[in-house]
Amino acid sequence: MRRRDLWPLLAALLPARLAGQARQWTAAEKRMLADAQKDPLLGAMVVEMQRMSELRTMPEIPYFVEVGCDDAQLLQVSATLGAAFASQSGRVRPLRVQVRVGSPQFDNTNSIFSDMYSGTRYDSGQLPLEGGAMQYRHALWLALDRAYKSAVEGLGRKTAALRGVTMQDPLPDLAPAEAAVVVREPERPKLDAARWRDLVKRLSAVYREFPAVTGSIVEMDLSQGTSYYVNTGGAVVRMPETIAVLRTRAGCQAEDGMVVYEGGQWVSPDPARLPPEEKLADGVREVAKRLTALTKAPVSKAYVGPVLFEPRAAAQLAGEILGTHLCASRRPVAEPGRALPLMSGEYETRLNSRVMPEWLSVTDDPGQTEWEGQALAGHYEADLQGVRPQALKVVENGELKTLLTGRQPVRGVQGSNGRARLPGAFGVRTVRISNLFLEARESAPLSELRARLLAMAAQQQKEYALVVRKMDFPSVGSMDDLRRLGQRVARGGGGRAVSLPLGIYRMYADGREELVRGLRFRNLGTRAFRDILAASAERAVYNYVDNGLPLAMTGAAPFVVGCSVIAPALLFEELELEAIEEEFPERPLVPPPVAG
Repeated sequence: MRRRDLWPLLAALLPARLAGQARQWTAAEKRMLADAQKDPLLGAMVVEMQRMSELRTMPEIPYFVEVGCDDAQLLQVSATLGAAFASQSGRVRPLRVQVRVGSPQFDNTNSIFSDMYSGTRYDSGQLPLEGGAMQYRHALWLALDRAYKSAVEGLGRKTAALRGVTMQDPLPDLAPAEAAVVVREPERPKLDAARWRDLVKRLSAVYREFPAVTGSIVEMDLSQGTSYYVNTGGAVVRMPETIAVLRTRAGCQAEDGMVVYEGGQWVSPDPARLPPEEKLADGVREVAKRLTALTKAPVSKAYVGPVLFEPRAAAQLAGEILGTHLCASRRPVAEPGRALPLMSGEYETRLNSRVMPEWLSVTDDPGQTEWEGQALAGHYEADLQGVRPQALKVVENGELKTLLTGRQPVRGVQGSNGRARLPGAFGVRTVRISNLFLEARESAPLSELRARLLAMAAQQQKEYALVVRKMDFPSVGSMDDLRRLGQRVARGGGGRAVSLPLGIYRMYADGREELVRGLRFRNLGTRAFRDILAASAERAVYNYVDNGLPLAMTGAAPFVVGCSVIAPALLFEELELEAIEEEFPERPLVPPPVAG
């Protein structure tokens, strides 16, 4: 298709009607659409999407079509003890296509059958890296053809599953949303593999100073490129997307055989804004020092009492607990009598209820790019469904006002607020936070919170109180570590697994601190946030990447999004921690080789 023919199709998207109202496009949006017609990749997406929306060959007619693509240059480098592994690099263009049939009230999504396809697959799920509009259109044609057939098949299976079943007050499957037009200059990938490989080698060499550490690795993941998205509702998105993730993990066995591990993660939307090498080396050294100390630290007994989370650990806890339960989701349609092992969010039935102290509020703001000079990883202009997000006060003066949503309707929330950030199962997108701010109207210096913690412990006649400085979130543990954690949770009565406290200290009345190990939180969830006693004036920012997996396990999924949490220290009145009781493997029989 010739370039000059693209504009009529783009212009045809302008009068899209949403909720009965004609969309009024701004002059800036019209200029961005005019610029978009010069992009052959975006043009091919618009043409094939429009062609698919006009199909009338099957009984079920598409009522909504969306096409997304990430044009990204990827680089992964890793090293251990100063020696680099083979680096991996390449350019990818994964496709995200979806066709909805039926109606917004009832369509093929939100069902265990939504992603099923029984036919032969001819598409690769990727756009070619070279060629032109015709090559792009051919790949899109095959992908959309499969998506259409899957949609028709999924709608039939979903309808059959609900036959004879009465649903009380059913919700629609697609909420209306104002379409976003965001057309930025595409990112031109420029990744210096040699520079990052040398950095990772130097950082990994830090572990040579710590012979007690038996296994260690430092990894760098870089993704730089452009995200494309169009839908038949009028959304047109072309945004640069870059994320840099440096992570490290180290492990060994304590004197009694207990497997202990430590790790760290540094995330930035711009590789140039990662901390300087000296600070990164200090961070790796801190991991190695704490891990070495853990091998000799005492195993703690169970504890019930006041706990202080210092700012960094509080931000990790908020990202894990609030970042999960503030994100709305729905249970998919399944066959009658078939139970799904899916847990609902704890906030889904608590709208307009008090969930925190009245002096505490929580705001999710994707528009913020930095905080006190530090780049925030959660900034974005449009989500994976082409919806512009706005700052949202989810908790105001302790009361839960709303939830974070995509275009899948949830009870109690009107429409999408643009938080569909990850691909998901069952034909829906996964909702995630952006930049989450915990704001305390009443606060005190951290030193006062420590004094109050000790006073509470003394009042309860406890020998010591507990201070948490670091949580294992996102988890740097292995799959075996996750399996062991799941088994512990099951033995303890079920519930959601919560990450382990990697840096947890006993604080005694004289101010002495002692690192301990072998503890995990029991029944720690959203209800604990109701009993927060105090927050510090000091706050910390914690950037991380979420991938939708349990505990956001690092390096375990191909698609990630940046998130940030800004939080003060939090003093909890009473939390329960139980001792980890399990059989430990034997230590290595032969000592490690001595570094020359």
